[in-house]
Amino acid sequence: MAPADLLQPLEGQREETLRILDGLEDAQLDSVHRDSGWTVMQILAHIASAELGEAFFIRSAADGDVIHMSLEDRDRFNDEQAVDCTGWDRARLRKELVDARNTLREAFAGLEEEDLDRPIRWPEWPARTVRSSIPYMLEHEDSHLDQVRAAAGIRI
Repeated sequence: MAPADLLQPLEGQREETLRILDGLEDAQLDSVHRDSGWTVMQILAHIASAELGEAFFIRSAADGDVIHMSLEDRDRFNDEQAVDCTGWDRARLRKELVDARNTLREAFAGLEEEDLDRPIRWPEWPARTVRSSIPYMLEHEDSHLDQVRAAAGIRI
């Protein structure tokens, strides 16, 4: 079985994401991040959908399959997920983020120690293993949380 503390950095990041989400006012969900053009709602929905994708890639790697996704396919997936969240409220965003994290936990819970060294691929990330993907997943969420803060006018 994979080490229980393996996801600890991601858990701390998700707590921060949920804390910020809980502190947002409804109007801030529609605030647009200047550089990406995405709303706060779309950014948070993307974090959840990307994590579901990460869980899928990890499960596939554990099964011995390495999925290759082009940048175009990744961008199309991201855009589709951003559109699909129209009309969500904070409660729905929270549920999606919690459910996505539970899915990631389940994916890791099904891994044996040797599975952590299986290869995994994701567009724009160098080739790596499941284990060495964790810092990239952490950075992904953290960078989007910076976008949320900027769009919503949250000072650190």
